[in-house]
Amino acid sequence: MSSILKHLAVGLVLRLGFLLYGLYQDSASVVKYTDIDYSVYSDAAKYVVDGKSPYLRETYRYTPILAWILTPNSVLLASYGKIVFLLFDLLTSYLIYLIVRHETRPSDIWSVSCSYLWIYNPLPIVICTRGSSESIILCIVLAVLYFFHVEAYVLTGLFYGFSVHFKPYTLPHILPLYLSLGPAQSSWKSIFYLTSSRLKLILGSAVGFALPTAICYYFYGQEFLQETYFYHATRKDIKHNFSLYFYLLYLNSENNSLFLKLVSFLPQIVLLSTVAILFPSKKHASFCIFVQTYCFVIFNKVCTSQYFLWYLSILPVLIPKLKIKWTHAAILLVVWYFAQFAWLLPAYYLEFEGRNTFMYVWLESIAFFCANIGILVQIIKSYHKSTL
Repeated sequence: MSSILKHLAVGLVLRLGFLLYGLYQDSASVVKYTDIDYSVYSDAAKYVVDGKSPYLRETYRYTPILAWILTPNSVLLASYGKIVFLLFDLLTSYLIYLIVRHETRPSDIWSVSCSYLWIYNPLPIVICTRGSSESIILCIVLAVLYFFHVEAYVLTGLFYGFSVHFKPYTLPHILPLYLSLGPAQSSWKSIFYLTSSRLKLILGSAVGFALPTAICYYFYGQEFLQETYFYHATRKDIKHNFSLYFYLLYLNSENNSLFLKLVSFLPQIVLLSTVAILFPSKKHASFCIFVQTYCFVIFNKVCTSQYFLWYLSILPVLIPKLKIKWTHAAILLVVWYFAQFAWLLPAYYLEFEGRNTFMYVWLESIAFFCANIGILVQIIKSYHKSTL
């Protein structure tokens, strides 16, 4: 325990250092360190302090709870939210330690080593200190996995339900959680058997989602539902991003056909359901949720760097279960980063130089998609080898 606490302390110092550097860059450079989303959160929180709706802030598409958490931004300290986010990021590291220690490797060396992958990872450090709220949902998802593995199914459900309220991308996670708590027989009829564990999970999930949702609806009504949930189902995402679909949606920005919507959603639905069916065992729950999240991100119609954290935060939990050489893992990591850097070059010319590089960005998006599919296949193979 003392070992992980020391590293968490070092991680805290690192994150505070990045935060302070960000404040300097914001004041001294035209290129700001702080994420634009942080301004959105802060403005929404200011409206709440003034007794108004956070949705008066254009582009605020989140649960009001996030704005409520960040109200001290306008009355106490402008960087308060960043401090909250970096603390959640550290808590994510600690949950990785707890899950690995409980599920796979009782050795403190393994548990701490896996937590290093998050404590000292520059990607989450930069993202949380820039003011992104992703660390909150990552922490909630890791809490779901921890309570699931210690068989606290009511708490699992409560955290899972709240995760769906906070960011609905976690909705498919109910499938592997629910299926893995079923009876031993594997027939399709077993889906309808309500074991005590399943009942606890369902009741906890219902309360975890319904309670915060009802509270938010009480304060902001239909506006809350529209901006937080319905908007994401109907939005048009024509701005360039890593997604395979961005160029298709850009070229058809005036087309509201049902076919285009199905093109972007149907592969996700099929894949997420299939993955859950292929890994119905409790011992595979973390891996199944990792693969689901990976598929969701790379097949989504919007794919940004922040979304990568959704599956990267689960990966350290799986490291002890992956039968893969370090050299092979290093190659996969290089491929993952190279695919991003290759995309960034035409994206830079499009965004900052105003050049018409849409076709090149799309081609790099295809390359990025293929690279990620290849990486996921290798991870699945290495996991399968370790379970034989």
